[in-house]
Amino acid sequence: MADPTTQPIDEPNVWFSAELPDSGEWSHELTPPMIGEIEHAMRAVVDDGRAGSEISRESFSLPVTSALLDKVYDELENGRGFAVIRGWPVEKFSYAENVAAFCGVGANLGRIAVQNYEGESVVDVRDEGVPYSHASRGYKSNKRLPFHSDGADLVGLLCVGEAATGGRSLLVSATKVFNIILDEKPEFMETLMRGFHHHRRRQHPEGENPLSDHPIPVFAFHRGFLHCCYNRNPIDWVELEGMKLTDKEIDVLDFFDSVLARPELQFELEFKRGDMQFLNNFVILHSRTAFENGPGRERHLARLWLQDPNSKRMGESLLDLYVPGTSRFHAQA
Repeated sequence: MADPTTQPIDEPNVWFSAELPDSGEWSHELTPPMIGEIEHAMRAVVDDGRAGSEISRESFSLPVTSALLDKVYDELENGRGFAVIRGWPVEKFSYAENVAAFCGVGANLGRIAVQNYEGESVVDVRDEGVPYSHASRGYKSNKRLPFHSDGADLVGLLCVGEAATGGRSLLVSATKVFNIILDEKPEFMETLMRGFHHHRRRQHPEGENPLSDHPIPVFAFHRGFLHCCYNRNPIDWVELEGMKLTDKEIDVLDFFDSVLARPELQFELEFKRGDMQFLNNFVILHSRTAFENGPGRERHLARLWLQDPNSKRMGESLLDLYVPGTSRFHAQA
C-alpha cells in the first residue's frame, strides 16, 4: 500500500474556491414542517432545563428533518467538508431557545463536547472587548482571526446577529493545502508531520505547564485519511514562555501561511442571521475578518464543538489542548 504522506489526496474535500458549485449543493433550507419539529423538540428541552451537553440525538428526535441532516452529515464526512442549514427564524425565539434548538440540531450530527477549561459546551462568539492574546481565546474579540482549525471533529456556528461591517467567513481546503505543499515544498512535510508545541492560553489549572507537553502535528494520517490541526498564534506564543522556534520551523510556518493567503484557495461563505454553519475540522481551515458592530447590529454567533464517534477520520485537536482527556483521539491513544 502506498505511503499516504507522499501521495496527493484525491477526495471531494480537495478544492479551489472557483471549483465549488453554487449554494444549492452545500446549503440546505429548513421547511416549515422541519422548523415546527425543531421548535417542538426545543420546547421539551427548555421545559426540562437541560444544558447543551445533556442534549443528544436520542433526546432530540427529528424524524421529519432527518433526511436533510443525513445530507449535511454526508457533506461533512464524505463531501466538501462544510455545509450550511438555512431558514431558522432566530427572531422568533429567545437566545436560550435558539441555543437549545441549535444544540438539538448539532446533537443529530455529533456528540456535544465541552470547549474550554471553564466547562462550557456552548460559547458565544462576540466582541467582549477582550484583547486577542496568549491570555485569551479569539472568540471574545472583534479582531481578524487567521486561518485555523477548531477543537473536536466538527464545529457548528449559529448566526444570532450580524455585524455592521466585516466579519466575513472564509474557508480553505486543508487537503488542497497538503497537496500544494507536497508539490512545491515536500521537504517541509517532515516538520509539519512532527508538529509544534502550542501555548495553552491559560486554559489549565494554576501551576501546570502553560505549553502543550508534546508537539501537535499540523498534518497527520490515521487509517489513511489526513487530519489537519493548525493555529499559528498559539505556536508563536510559545516563545513567551522561553521556547524558541528554529529558523527552519519559522520558514515552514511562513510558507504554510503564504499558501493559505492565496486568493484562489479562499472561499467566502455567506453567513446570514439564522444560518447554521458546520465544518469538518479535519479537512477545513476557517478564518474571520475583523468586524465592527453598530446601532442595532451586533455580530453574535453560538458555537458548538461536536465529536463524531462514527467518523472515518481521527486525529489530535485543540480539544486535547484545552480539555485534556476528552477527545476521541485521546481515548483511543
